[in-house]
Amino acid sequence: MMMSACNRFAATLLIIGAFVSASVPVALGARSVGSIVDVSAQTVSQATFIRWSMEALDLPHENESCTLPYKRYPLSMKRYLCSAQEKGALKVFGKSESYLLSRPVTRGEALIVLTALTGKNETADVSAFRDVHTDPEKQAVMNAVTLKWMTPVRTTMFGMERKLTGTEAKSVLESVTGNLPERVRSISVRAITVPASGIPHQDLLEAVWEVIRRDYLRKDTIDTDEAAYRAIEGLVDSLDDPYSNFFRPVSASDFQSQIKGEVSGIGAQVEERDGVLTVIAPLPGSPAERAGLSSGDEILEANGIKLTGLSVEKAVSYIRGERGTTVVLKVRRGSTEMIVNVVRDVISVPEIDVKWQGDIAVVQLTQFGETTLKRIRSVFQDVVKQSPRGIILDLRNNGGGLLSAADEVVSNFVPSGTVVAKVKSRTSTSEEVTANPPVVNASTKVVVLVNKGSASASEIVAGALQDLKRATIVGTSTFGKGTVQEVVGFTSGEALKLTVAEWLTPLGRTIEKIGIKPDIIVDEADRAEQLRRALDILR
Repeated sequence: MMMSACNRFAATLLIIGAFVSASVPVALGARSVGSIVDVSAQTVSQATFIRWSMEALDLPHENESCTLPYKRYPLSMKRYLCSAQEKGALKVFGKSESYLLSRPVTRGEALIVLTALTGKNETADVSAFRDVHTDPEKQAVMNAVTLKWMTPVRTTMFGMERKLTGTEAKSVLESVTGNLPERVRSISVRAITVPASGIPHQDLLEAVWEVIRRDYLRKDTIDTDEAAYRAIEGLVDSLDDPYSNFFRPVSASDFQSQIKGEVSGIGAQVEERDGVLTVIAPLPGSPAERAGLSSGDEILEANGIKLTGLSVEKAVSYIRGERGTTVVLKVRRGSTEMIVNVVRDVISVPEIDVKWQGDIAVVQLTQFGETTLKRIRSVFQDVVKQSPRGIILDLRNNGGGLLSAADEVVSNFVPSGTVVAKVKSRTSTSEEVTANPPVVNASTKVVVLVNKGSASASEIVAGALQDLKRATIVGTSTFGKGTVQEVVGFTSGEALKLTVAEWLTPLGRTIEKIGIKPDIIVDEADRAEQLRRALDILR
């Protein structure tokens, strides 16, 4: 079930992560798709309940140095999980090599977690409840009954195995805290109305599954979650669209972390091109850059496993791994194949860097994330205070980001209400326009540096400033990513990213597989020459 409104993305570039792969969020908006209604009975995942509980109880959750009983988990959750583990709140979920906290939390598990986090030790007679067996369950129910955290479903059954809904989770947390914090109270739980037409051949799918459940020789070995995920992934893969993906909980969580500039792994933005995992750009200072990977490299194998023909998600899963470990990549560059060893690490995406070449400001953007959205206006305000002769906006190897951040960047140079891009869906065409007044004086010259690693939101900015004749574009043709994806996040932790439209420049130019052609072409092999040419234009 969906947890929040759908988000709009202009493109998708995967960053290879240490525990997961995550798409670079590109051109994020706030548009709802399909039939969406507010509901109160959606389940809450185990991980979500842990996070809500720690936030509601205002418990410290900054420790990230523990060893967790999971082989893989989202980095954004580690601080919550470490703190919860210190208090023994993870014991109820057991140990696993995979991250299982995406499963719905039960009423019993929720009470045991709260008992561990609060340290409450009340006494009461709970012998009447036939579904309360273990000592942790008994203590949790005694606390619930005495402190009125939760009411039993019947006089003889507490309802320990029932899934906890979003409304119930907030209710029990309010009972425990006495005053639920607004940051938890304001979280909405939403769902998509499933059309009556249902899934194609749904009866056949259900019949096959029933035969497997009834007759399969090794029925006990079936992982039902894995079976369901593979079925969903197969459905999305059948679209034959490299930009439409289904994310399991770990990938979905890291996806959100990356929006905030938190990336782990080798730090390579990648894209599927003709069935081959292709490097769009290594992040500055990343293990991928230190190992010599560059834009256009094709990753053929990871630790001896062939990646060609695999989905992006599957291919990336063979490259990701623990911090400090090494992945051996077989890479094709042009007609030459080579072996590249990359040591994985935790990476921070700086997003904005300002340098001065005399009286010319060089503003480099690594991606269009939340940092750019929040800080870019103040950055340009500081630049303007120093009366620059000109401004160079360096978008080389910038794989994209939030559409709102791209709008905000463009708004610094053009009047409020200026069209930044057009979004064309099957049924309509809408316009993205700037909402804030310009910061940079109209007389200040601007040059935008781009290369083949400049994609999606970078192309939106370059294309807009080019169409509006507000900047001179220098470098090589950009990547050419011009379709729009929308992301649906589900309360159980998964997410679906689906291509729903394409975006055009303000003058209606198509970018998909074409890119933005610079006004002045300078070979990408000579980055210094590209910068020198930009400086010459401004001087």
